[in-house]
Amino acid sequence: MRARIVWLILCGVWGSTWLFIKLGLNDLPPLSFAGIRFLFASSILVAIILARGVRWPRKRSEWLVIAVVGWLQFSLNYGLVFWGEQRIPSGLAAVLQSTFPAFGLVIAHFYLPEEPITPKKVIGVLLGVIGVGIVFSDQLSFAGKAALAGSVALVLSAFCGSYGNVLVKAYGTQIDPFVLAAGQMICGFPPLLTLGIAKEGNPFHFHWTATSVVALAYLVIVGSVSPSRFSIGWCGTWMLSTRC
Repeated sequence: MRARIVWLILCGVWGSTWLFIKLGLNDLPPLSFAGIRFLFASSILVAIILARGVRWPRKRSEWLVIAVVGWLQFSLNYGLVFWGEQRIPSGLAAVLQSTFPAFGLVIAHFYLPEEPITPKKVIGVLLGVIGVGIVFSDQLSFAGKAALAGSVALVLSAFCGSYGNVLVKAYGTQIDPFVLAAGQMICGFPPLLTLGIAKEGNPFHFHWTATSVVALAYLVIVGSVSPSRFSIGWCGTWMLSTRC
């Protein structure tokens, strides 16, 4: 029962983040926006970790997992999400990201012997994608090369995120959830900010509006920090690793 409640909470949280990403992108450039989000979120998580007295990983192999997954989940996944959602409606972005479990199903087949592909799972994934498509059917229209590029970016982001989730379950289940989440963000935001500053300019000179500040705050607190309190790792269980 608890797992189902957590799943529903995370579905609601992550389902709402698409709107706030879109709102923030009206004023802020994508890479810097994503990098700043995880800079603040990781700082909060580090403060929580220090307050709880949680031990940081000491094994090189654990840090390697955190780093690789951080690059996949945050540098690539969210970089592509924020870049792509500039070019397509938030509803279409949600539909394209619903391919997340489909990629995860295939990747897990090769990394997790206990997670083979079965007809039941395939049907479940297809029904999920169709369901999301029906919910956002009024937004499933796009045209032009920019929209096509954005759509491809969202699908690639789903692949990167799925790959990261499978690696977490295969190699990172012994890492504390807060440490795992914070470590991934710490490894993932520098490439976003570095590339963002190089291509988009100084964040202090951005067009910061009340809407963009609220969107950023929501994504930091509700979209990034709060889920880490519920999920086992950053979507560490396979049920949660679909990221809704």
